[in-house]
Amino acid sequence: MAQAPASTSEICTGGPGEHYCQQCDQLFCGSCKLSHLRTKSCKNHTFVSGRDINQKKKLLCTEHKECFLFYCQDCDTPVCKVCSVEKHSRHLMTDLTKTTVKRRSELAKDIELKITTSRQNVNKIENYTKAYREEVKAVIKTITEEGNYWKKLIDKKVDSLVELVQDEEQKALHNMSALTKVYRGVFENCQQWQKNIKELETVADVLLLQKLKKLKVDVDNIDLKQVQERSSVSYRNKKHSHTEIDSLFGELQFR
Repeated sequence: MAQAPASTSEICTGGPGEHYCQQCDQLFCGSCKLSHLRTKSCKNHTFVSGRDINQKKKLLCTEHKECFLFYCQDCDTPVCKVCSVEKHSRHLMTDLTKTTVKRRSELAKDIELKITTSRQNVNKIENYTKAYREEVKAVIKTITEEGNYWKKLIDKKVDSLVELVQDEEQKALHNMSALTKVYRGVFENCQQWQKNIKELETVADVLLLQKLKKLKVDVDNIDLKQVQERSSVSYRNKKHSHTEIDSLFGELQFR
């Protein structure tokens, strides 16, 4: 026997209507059923499940076998004509069909409102995410630029100190080279004088004495001074703490 086409949910109109609310006389999909039962006024509603629910077969009051005509607001349940008189005589009663239509409209509006709010929140989060990522890029750029600024200053200071050391080195080397040249000249002259004295051994005493006097004048004119202490250079490191480095940079804050 062929089955009737499966019904769809009367709330979202998209999911399969597999669940029938006995109190509201409506078909629900699984998600709409859960939302329906979470509603405070509908938490006690009962469902019949299955793909082949026959809505045309009206459910009857189990006690009186009567159709449900009214909705008891106080008890939150459909009632038949007899129940409305016997058990719910002093309760607030409304027409079951009108109440169902009203509940359906209210639920549809509530779902639509949640959909709208969810979309707005998603858009807001996406905008927040974009703005936050832009802030992160800007902060990283600022920190990098500040670091490069201090790097350039440090490199400039290093180059200045190295240049100063090299300039002093050239001056010291020039002075030492000049002194070396002077003392080499004295050394060569003294060697020549030693040679001359040896050659004068065969010269007559009178002539030798005259030559020795003249040579002594030349020797005495040389004023040999002690070489001063060598040039020196040193560098004493400064010990820096992390707080000194931190003080060069700005303050990073997170919210």
